[in-house]
Amino acid sequence: MRLRSTDISTRTIGDETIVLSLPSSRYFTITGVGIRVFELLAEERPLDDLVGTIVGEYEVDPMIARRDIEAFLDRLHDAELVQ
Repeated sequence: MRLRSTDISTRTIGDETIVLSLPSSRYFTITGVGIRVFELLAEERPLDDLVGTIVGEYEVDPMIARRDIEAFLDRLHDAELVQ
């Protein structure tokens, strides 16, 4: 999975990343570990790679990390922010 390289605009302000979907004119706010996952999606990454990176960088159980990342990716997919 990877972020759409076109049609989105992002800006990080403090501890939030704001994402604007240009086709829909909808915006989304990402905080916490979601920001790191969002950054990792700048390149094509399989789910296992995302989970491994987050588990390596944060003190989190691998099963919880996988569940949360899957839910986050589902929201990004529903918002058409990933391809």
